[in-house]
Formats: sequence, structure tokens, C-alpha cells
Amino acid sequence: MGTYIFREYDEERVIIRDVCDTIELYTPIHLQKYHLIMINEGELKIDVNHRKFTLTRQSSIHLNVGDLVRSINASKGIKGYHITFSAGFQNEMRSARKSPINIQLKKDFPFQEFSTEEYDFLKVSVDILKKYILNTSHNYHALVIKNEILNLLLNISDKRRRDHGKNMENATHGEIIMKRFKSLLEGHSHRQHSVTWYADALMITPDYLSKLIREKEGRSARTIINESIINNAKVLMKQPELSLKEISERLNFPDQSSFGRFFKTNTGHSPKEFRIHLYGQEES
Repeated sequence: MGTYIFREYDEERVIIRDVCDTIELYTPIHLQKYHLIMINEGELKIDVNHRKFTLTRQSSIHLNVGDLVRSINASKGIKGYHITFSAGFQNEMRSARKSPINIQLKKDFPFQEFSTEEYDFLKVSVDILKKYILNTSHNYHALVIKNEILNLLLNISDKRRRDHGKNMENATHGEIIMKRFKSLLEGHSHRQHSVTWYADALMITPDYLSKLIREKEGRSARTIINESIINNAKVLMKQPELSLKEISERLNFPDQSSFGRFFKTNTGHSPKEFRIHLYGQEES
């Protein structure tokens, strides 16, 4: 299996791996990088943010920093590409194609299917990228790599917008805000717990966000954020190698006691009681 690494600023900014029989992604995991998986042959089943996707020949999925990947299973003989981008590199690429609609569409529709002609065009871009990554003597090495990656991402984005963009363009302002809020929750609720943080990210006031959510959901923003934190906590507690102290740190609580009080308030059970129910015994 070939691996091609583009380094810049003392960082591995892009890694392209030729997929052959397996995907190197160990689950469950909150992603720290952006991932693009393209399938040439075979089948890949993946559970992302509690949504299940099945990738087959000539399809792709784009995963974001903070996404929760609960499971990933590849069929025997699977082939394709697994491309990872550092957060800084992805943000640099995004600045060249920034659009609230495109960002939201990628969150709502991470999975894409392509015609043979469309997919062959994407494969050519990946093959060109691999050659440029190896050709470090090129005077414009970094620039040509970035241009080719931008071409690849724009072509995938164009396909997504042609397939799904019309519904987003007809959405009301409130509907777009709600979709963006839920997308932020998926990527950040394991670290960010306050209504103010989400309102700031959406460039609206906390009062307006709370009012909008109450109108749309019939529940408070605080309740929805807490539910997302609890869902993340339950996923982590299903990993027996993680102590409750480690889990509280991963979820950005000041200490284990604060996490325990929060969990019991929102579930009626302490974290230890939850684990006893799961495994039949307390952790040592």
C-alpha cells in the first residue's frame, strides 16, 4: 500500500494512502483531521455521528474534525484512496472556496456517488497529486499540490451542490441556522458546552439562538447541548480502557466529580452505575 506525504511548515499537511483490503482508522474516535475516502472497488460501511453509510464503487465520503466515527468495516479486496488533511491545511483550502451553503452541504451530505466519467476524473487528480508529492525538486512544489487538491475538492463540492444544493438554497434563515447549530454540536460538543460558544460561532446572540431553538425544537438550547455531551460520554464509557478521569478530561470537565454530577443530573445514574450496567462490574 503506497503512502504519499506532503510536508510543509514542519507538519504533515496531506497524506494520501492507497487503500488495499483495509482502512487505517481505529474506532470509536473523534477525528482530529479531515478525511476523504474514495472507493474504487469493494464496499465500506461506516457509522459517523450516529449516521450509517455504505460506500461502494465510485463513491466517496468526507469527514470533518470532531466527527464521531463509531465503526468502520471494509470488505475483502477493497481498493481506493484515504486522504487526510491537517486542520490548518483544510482551513487554508476552505478560504479559497468559502461558502456557508457548501460548508453545510458537506455536513448534511458527506457521502457522494459519481458516474464513471466523474469518478475517473477524480482519480486522475489523485494520481497527479501523488506524482507532485514525490517530485520535491519542482520549483513550485507546494503551490501545484495545493492547486490540484483544490481542484479535487471543488469537483466533489460541485457534484454535491448540483445533487443537493437546491434544497439548501430554498431554506429559510432559521432552517440554515438550525442545521449549522446541529453540525457544530456534532463536531464540538465534546469540548464546548456553553450556549454562548455556539452563538458566537454562528455570529448571532445567545438569546436569539435560544429563542430560535425553542421555536423549532420545543426544547432549550441548553437541553440539546447537554444531550449531545451525554451521547459523547456514553460512547467513551463503552471503551473499557478509558478511566472516568480520562473521560472527564476528554469532555472538557474541570474534574471527574463535575463530570459525575453532570452525568447523574442528565441520566439519573452515575457514570459508575452506567458502567456496572454495561460490564457487570465496577472499574478498578
